[in-house]
Order: sequence, then C-alpha cells, then structure tokens
Amino acid sequence: MVVINKDQINQVVALRLFFVTQSLGLSLWLLRIPEVKSTIGLTLIDLSMALFMQPLGVLVGFFIAPNLIKLIGNKKSCLYFGALFISSFILIPIAQTFTFLSIILFISGMICAVVEVSMNAIAAQMEEQFKMRMMSRFHAFWSIGALISGCIVTLLSSLKISFLLQQILIIPLILLMAIVAANSLPNYNYSNEYLKQKTLNFFKPPLSLIILCITPFGALLLEGALMEWTAVLKRDYQNLTDLKVGIIFCTFTLSMTLFRFYGDQIINNFGINWTISVSITSSFFGMILFAQSNTLLFSIIGATLVGAGIANIYPLTMTLT
Repeated sequence: MVVINKDQINQVVALRLFFVTQSLGLSLWLLRIPEVKSTIGLTLIDLSMALFMQPLGVLVGFFIAPNLIKLIGNKKSCLYFGALFISSFILIPIAQTFTFLSIILFISGMICAVVEVSMNAIAAQMEEQFKMRMMSRFHAFWSIGALISGCIVTLLSSLKISFLLQQILIIPLILLMAIVAANSLPNYNYSNEYLKQKTLNFFKPPLSLIILCITPFGALLLEGALMEWTAVLKRDYQNLTDLKVGIIFCTFTLSMTLFRFYGDQIINNFGINWTISVSITSSFFGMILFAQSNTLLFSIIGATLVGAGIANIYPLTMTLT
C-alpha cells in the first residue's frame, strides 16, 4: 500500500478544488439559459445552434490540446486555461446577438478541451502514483460544483438578482479559487525521450480503443441535455416554476455527486461490466421518465436515475484510456 504524505494530500485536495471551480464557472449560466434566450430573442432552433457551438469548440480543442499541453505542461495548462475558461462566462450576460453568444460558447468550448485533458491527465497520474482508483471521486467534485451553482442561481433568481450582477459578483471569487488550486497542483513532467517517442510513433488504434473512446459520448450527451435543457424544457414548455426547476437541477447534480463520490468503491466491488450495464439501464429509463413528466416528483425521480446512471461512465473511461 502506497503511503501518501502531507504534500501529496494537499495536491489531491487542490485538484479536487480545481474540478469544483471549473464546474462552477460553467454551471452558473445553465439555469439562466431561458433568460438569455428571452433577452436575445432566440427561437428554439437558434438556441440549439448556439449551444451546439460549445461542444463543437470542445471537439476542435481536443485536436489542439495535446501539442499545446506538451509545450507548457499540465499544471500551467490548468492555471492559464482554467482561468480563461471561467472568465469567458462573464461575457454571456452582455451577449445581445446570436452571433456573439455563439462565438463565446465556441471559444469557451475550445478552452474547456485543454483544461479537461490536463486535469484528467493529472488525475490519472495520481491514480498511477498512489496505486488506487481516484477518478470517480475527482469527478464527484465536478458534480459538487454544479450542485453548488444550482443552489446559488436558484437563490439569486428568487431574490431577483440579475444574471449580469450574479456573474460580476461570483466569477471573480471562482477565478481566485481556481488560480490558488492550480498553483498547488503537482508538476508531472514526462522525459524528453518519452515525448519524442510519442511524437514520432503513430499507430492505427485498435477497434477496442475506438469503442472505449466512443463510450462516454452517450453519457456526456445525457449530462449536457440535463444541465443545459432542464431550465428550458421544465420552465418554458412544462410550466414549472423557477424554484421547482432549481430543485430538479440540484437533485440531478446531487445524485451524480453521490454516485461519483462512491463510484471507485462501487467499481472495485462489482466490476467494470456490471457498473456500466447498470449505469446504462438507469440512464435510459431515467431519461424517458424525465422527458415525459411535467410534475415535480416524477421529474426528480427521472433526474435522479439519470444522474446515478451517467455518474461513473466518463470517469471510468478516463481511467481506462
């Protein structure tokens, strides 16, 4: 069993805090999406196109990230791009056109890709160093950030605090926490020989690796659907109040948090195949219930099942890759 010293514990705590800050920065605007839609005068198709720009930016960013991270390292990548990612969301309340909103989301997506690669790489390196599963618990802190943001936005909305004022008040605090956390991260560096080998040796990925890389897409699609569309679907089309929408969103993030927090233990006890099978089943039936229900109770049950189902698929894939 590997003994973890105080400095290493502090590094683990720092990475957990960094996960929280990145999720907080992103999630603060999700329950405000209907306000942005109304302010700009977007149709549902316009909103869909604008929101699509962020995952498109992420996809583009994934092609840029490896060479960029190779130049500056994972720690500096988290510091620079983590700060930029959080800062980008202070611009959303001032967006007055579809084009401006789309550009912000596309750029934030590209930045997000770099941060995602770096912080998950550090998490994977910690797993290797400490010889234990840690990835799901790291992602639990991402979900904690989303849960905190849901509570904050629900409270501020009930107090009639504007979206712009919300971002001005909270984004600088999150930014400060992210900088402190990133500065405390370990500085894992690969040797020059290893980097040279990785640069020169290209290979055709086997089918099993391709399937492994595709697997988390479904989980990410469901997570994005719940986080980005809950407010629009439940408020604008199923006529639930802002408070009820906030409760549903927080229930989803709480479920995801709990199952990620204990995810490493679940995987160790029941195995990878069982975990993935149960996760997919829970996500499938939960999403059907969530989409079809226009009541608070059944929406909560559906959101809980989806949160539990998708919780460990993406972290598990990060460990295996």
